[in-house]
Amino acid sequence: MRTDGDDLFDVQPQSLLMTTFGAFLEPRTAPVWSGGLVTLLDYFGITTAAARIALARLVQRELAERHRKGRHVYYTLTKRSVHLLEDGDERISSLGKRPGATSTWTLVWHTLPDSRKAERSNFVRQLRFHGFGLLQDGMWASPRDYVAEVTDLVDKLGISDAVTIFRASPSGDVASGPLLGHLWQLDQVAERYRHFAARYAPLTRPPRMSPREAFVTCTEMMQSFRSFADIDPELPEEWATHAGAREEAIAVYWEALGRLREPAAAHFRELTRT
Repeated sequence: MRTDGDDLFDVQPQSLLMTTFGAFLEPRTAPVWSGGLVTLLDYFGITTAAARIALARLVQRELAERHRKGRHVYYTLTKRSVHLLEDGDERISSLGKRPGATSTWTLVWHTLPDSRKAERSNFVRQLRFHGFGLLQDGMWASPRDYVAEVTDLVDKLGISDAVTIFRASPSGDVASGPLLGHLWQLDQVAERYRHFAARYAPLTRPPRMSPREAFVTCTEMMQSFRSFADIDPELPEEWATHAGAREEAIAVYWEALGRLREPAAAHFRELTRT
């Protein structure tokens, strides 16, 4: 079940590598053979040259380490990479399960200039991943108390000189005003959930697949589902107009994953361990 051209599926090689590591690498500190990783990325139309560049960039970003043993090159994940994967696991598993409304919001303001573009992109990516919405240029908002988590992230990125974090308490009924619609496009989020459920529902009763087909299909589905962490804010249920569409998509995802993950993981192990 290919999803080429599907706007839910991100075919960027570094992102695909991290998805496969998070899904199939056990334990996450285990070495993986570079030749097998290149073969797996080829399934998605990624050339050998592009695959090796992606691996090198993971090393440059301190997400992986390169090792040589005889004629073979292996990669292992760094502690930072494992932490990011664990953080992602928690975010994905918590979709639709956060508690109700609280009186505490987190506001984050930064002044990271173009000269620090890489740091800014990394920081903003993490804010989006945890459900923050853009209030205005440089100002992000979340209806959760994330002060401790954002402070830890700022310290790890070394950007405390350019970031200020606030705890805030809204005055009045937030849901009845324009704020939620300004921060998040919930109608679009709901439509993407419906698109996901319709596309992947057949996988809850998957046809017979080869190990390669199971790996490709499972990886594409997981990569598509992970995209919701970037666009679905952790809103209280009573504010989440997209909750029904999300519930249907989540049910499809977990049922299909239960059927596909083991054969997909077996294929990953076979190719990445010489």
